[in-house]
Amino acid sequence: MKKPVFLICVLLVSAVIIFSGCVSEYEVTEPPKTTPQPEETSTTTVTPTPTQTVDPIKLLSDPWSWSSRVRIKDISISDDGDYVGGVSTQKAIIKTPERNLLTNLVWSRGQFISVSSSGEYIGIADNDFVILYDNTGGKLHSYNTGGTINQIGVLDNGNLIQGGEKSPQLSAVGVKGNEVWNWEPGISTAKVLVFDYSADGKNMLVGTQDDRVYYLNTESKYMYIWFKDVSGEVEDVKMSDDGEKLYVLTDDNKIHSFDKYANKNWEKEIDINTVEIEISKDGNYILTKPYNAADSFSFKNKVYLLDQNGNVKWMKQMGSDVGVIGISDDSEYVVISEGRDLRMYNLDGDERATYHLESQYGMFFVCLDMTPDVSKMALGTTNSLLVFG
Repeated sequence: MKKPVFLICVLLVSAVIIFSGCVSEYEVTEPPKTTPQPEETSTTTVTPTPTQTVDPIKLLSDPWSWSSRVRIKDISISDDGDYVGGVSTQKAIIKTPERNLLTNLVWSRGQFISVSSSGEYIGIADNDFVILYDNTGGKLHSYNTGGTINQIGVLDNGNLIQGGEKSPQLSAVGVKGNEVWNWEPGISTAKVLVFDYSADGKNMLVGTQDDRVYYLNTESKYMYIWFKDVSGEVEDVKMSDDGEKLYVLTDDNKIHSFDKYANKNWEKEIDINTVEIEISKDGNYILTKPYNAADSFSFKNKVYLLDQNGNVKWMKQMGSDVGVIGISDDSEYVVISEGRDLRMYNLDGDERATYHLESQYGMFFVCLDMTPDVSKMALGTTNSLLVFG
């Protein structure tokens, strides 16, 4: 007598499961009409993951160095800091935990280097070519863009993005050297000057020579989502990691803020010549870099930190030319160089540490990259690559 009862129970349970599965697949959930009640608090104790605390004074001391003898033009570092790349016109290096790579190669006209966040791939722009390597120094491909390259970036999947002046002005090349996608501005003579992309590489903000910025989605059929005329040549563009906050710097020293739906939030004019901006990972802070183009004694080297609404949080007037600027992903630290001095500040603008560049390492700082937690920083100078941390 127990077996029939057992079978009936099994059939009933199965029917309930099947029916509930159908409902969950097709039913549209209505928003709750009553105030949601808090879930029952778990009694399980969760141990928080310890975060690494950076000691700025210790960080800015005794750097590892590599002599390039000439100016380092670009540097890049992986998120864990294990892989650091630097390139000059004719020499390059990839510093790894085991050894230094590519130091025996001579380049025709090295320009840019990009290390993927994971450190698995490294891209180099040399003359009209982009070359992709793995992190053991193995060459994966060499791709001829056919024209001047203005910027590159390497994603964690190995796609190497290049933007430049020859059609297609923007493209991504896969690990096997195949063109994954390409995009051209609506005006055939337009050149891609600068670009930035979201953390997942799907969304891009692109500045072109025709005073326009384009918002692209690399997974959509036509990629193009919208564009804006910004009434000035685009100097720099930045996008938050989630692709929500967009900032554009134009050559009339104006910063334009947009959201991803093309709505303009604000526009702010900086009172001195400004050539570069850096933002925090969430896009909540914007740091500006001044440039004394006329080499005037009366020029004021002002660095501004703005919030996401365009309000000035603080301004620092540096004593000499500003070489590099940077802001940590968590907005905890700001890095600025003036002349030979590299200074580290907290978000309130209080100085936490300084490093003075000795003459054997160069005359001034040229380029900067750092890990998200600021536990390591890579800097290029007029004759060396320095790695702190």
